[in-house]
Amino acid sequence: MSTPARTAILDAIRDRGPISFAEYMELALYGAGGFYEVPPVGAEGDFVTSPHVHPLFGELLGRAIAELRSELGDPAPFRIAEVGAGDGTLAIQLLGALGTDGLVYTAVERSAGARDLLAAIVGVTPRETLAETETETEGDPHLILAHELLDNLPFRRVRHTPDGPREVRIGSIGDRLVEVLVDPGTDADLARAAAGLEPGEEAVVPDGALAFVDDVAAALRRGYALVIDYGDLGSSGGGTHGYRDHRVVDDPLDMPGEGDITAGVDFSVIAHRAGAVGLTAFPVVTQHRALMALGFEEWVRSELARQVELLDERDGLGAVRAWTGRSRATLLADPASLGRFKWLLLATPGLPAPAWLETAAPEAGDPPSAGYDAP
Repeated sequence: MSTPARTAILDAIRDRGPISFAEYMELALYGAGGFYEVPPVGAEGDFVTSPHVHPLFGELLGRAIAELRSELGDPAPFRIAEVGAGDGTLAIQLLGALGTDGLVYTAVERSAGARDLLAAIVGVTPRETLAETETETEGDPHLILAHELLDNLPFRRVRHTPDGPREVRIGSIGDRLVEVLVDPGTDADLARAAAGLEPGEEAVVPDGALAFVDDVAAALRRGYALVIDYGDLGSSGGGTHGYRDHRVVDDPLDMPGEGDITAGVDFSVIAHRAGAVGLTAFPVVTQHRALMALGFEEWVRSELARQVELLDERDGLGAVRAWTGRSRATLLADPASLGRFKWLLLATPGLPAPAWLETAAPEAGDPPSAGYDAP
């Protein structure tokens, strides 16, 4: 099926030969007719994120942000820049948790369709780039937030083959898109990514994610950046794949512009880049441990008590609703589900780790799922 994104990709290949996977992603996701031209998140879209699963996510994240604000000396106004704000669900939750008084909330989105949605939210100012948040009226951000952003930023791919490492580029046979393996030559980034790969294994060079870290370092004068995504330390924690209609699509070349393209984040690479550009990278923790440190268990106990009260009052429907909401919320902290996501906090030099992060950090002797290496 011909789509504007497929047409643009085929035109680029015909003009210059096989293109990098990063360029393919750029055109398929963010180009004219690309997947993110209209926000695809939510129950009626192609996938959901933690804020869509249950508003408790925004409530607990708001507690984490409030503590970061306190560590900065309670600046007024307190400026948040959420990059990749999507349909604004998380922004609405955080505004509810933090209150709008003394808060400047900027939602950064490349998608014009998303910016139109964000502009309708009271208390949110949409911008196309992070650099645009540094204006005379808005000032430098105190907190930059990126929730499920880095896995979608363009990356290149390298694969171990019997002939050595090969970059995976995208070519065409007629109108069919195909992988083309090329010698990476002297590209140092591809060589580093390929080091240690076993035959048939792949790695990614996260060009877009590394550029994001550079942008964060340029935008922050004194403040924090919180990155929440799926992945691991020392590996991507998930191969390249697509996502459409709430289902995984194994072939990322299938219907470009009609589905997501993603790979897990190697948080060690992101943390290393952060250090190289002058930021402090605190230890990575799982979402499970972060939410526990922020009061998840206490919320569950209170909801269970409320369910019992509703049953005592013979409000069966209310009790069922309380049970259903609590069940959905448990997905946020479940180590086998969204709880496996990682939280990476970055800071300008001299700022301390917040108490919730110190509580969430794995202790000596903890099993791998308790901290850095959750599956």
